[in-house]
Amino acid sequence: MAEPTIRVETREELIYLLAEATAVEHSILCCYLYAAWSLKRTEEDGLTLEQVESVQQWRTVILSVAVEEMGHLALAANLASTIGAGPHFSRPEFPIPPGVLPSGLILELSGFSPPLLDHFIYLERPEGVELEDATGFDHPVAYDRTVKKGRLMPGAQDYETIGHLYRGILHGFEGLVHMHGADDVFCGDPEAQIGPAEASLPGLIPVTDLASAKAAINTIIEQGEGAPSHSEDSHYQRFVRIKDEYEAFLADDPTFEPAFPVARNPVSRQSWSTEPLVLVNEPEAELVLDLANSLYSLMVRALVQSWGRDVGYRDDKAPLMTLAIELMFVLEGIACHLASLPASPDHPGVNAGMTFSLPGDIQRHPEGRSEQVLMKERLEEMATQAAHLFDLDHPLAKVPKKLTDIGKKLNFA
Repeated sequence: MAEPTIRVETREELIYLLAEATAVEHSILCCYLYAAWSLKRTEEDGLTLEQVESVQQWRTVILSVAVEEMGHLALAANLASTIGAGPHFSRPEFPIPPGVLPSGLILELSGFSPPLLDHFIYLERPEGVELEDATGFDHPVAYDRTVKKGRLMPGAQDYETIGHLYRGILHGFEGLVHMHGADDVFCGDPEAQIGPAEASLPGLIPVTDLASAKAAINTIIEQGEGAPSHSEDSHYQRFVRIKDEYEAFLADDPTFEPAFPVARNPVSRQSWSTEPLVLVNEPEAELVLDLANSLYSLMVRALVQSWGRDVGYRDDKAPLMTLAIELMFVLEGIACHLASLPASPDHPGVNAGMTFSLPGDIQRHPEGRSEQVLMKERLEEMATQAAHLFDLDHPLAKVPKKLTDIGKKLNFA
């Protein structure tokens, strides 16, 4: 099948495509985290010692892929920043309805399972590898997302794989340089970006010219999306290996269940979707989910505040990135606990899970004292809620102090 052509005739269209690429990376990252956090952890969860060791290894692999997706998110933000735009950290709410993304791209929150692994392999497939998506990830009737030649307004375009999208973005950079010259295309301030000094993410570099833009895009493609099939460390190959190991366990024990029965695409508020979604409203799970979503929202807020800072506030980039990473570690324990809790009296046998809900569109707050006051206040509110949820005998009893300590360290320039 011939690939659709991704057309970039204006900077505005390139900004639009980079915003979509960032939203896709962000959404895929959430899918990977949801799967990793659904995995059981100990023999008390019904696993043998051998199974615990393998499941822990699978979790580690999936989380390593998620870390690289964070790097892709940061690289896409740098690519946007270098052409004078701001990073885009908003994304569509789950479940993502048809039309938001290409008809061949289904992104849903689902617990770890054989079909989900097949779906991840499909998402990360190299260009040129023909695969069918997994059972249960039903694609809508095909539709076209096209931008007609000569249009000023940007719009959604189609792509077969995520690697295809990034190749289109690279061609867009090359075309704009040809039309306008490198000095005008790369007009953004490099100091407004995030680099290795602020975040230790694999392959993260600042983007300042066409060569570094190519390097950033090639890093994304080679690590996973569109990676060559022979690349043993690609996301594609890592998921293939997990699938092979999982199938070996199932051959020995067909009753093997490495994950909790978490809801598919759970919601934290009443939804008017026609899909039969699970509303998490069991009292304990509802409150734990509220805390988890609040932590996630503040983590995204820290990322938003990290890019594009004015000259007098650039020393705050590293503390903000550190805040985001520390919140992720706290969130992991809470999200794993959430996956062990019943979701709703209306859905017996189904457990809760993160919904990754955000408070509307995430926009930048003004820099300075007010920014710090708002974040510290939010951390205090979450620490109070955590103390209410997790008593001294609870495995997460240290969460309130962790959040309080993070707030104490939050001293910007």
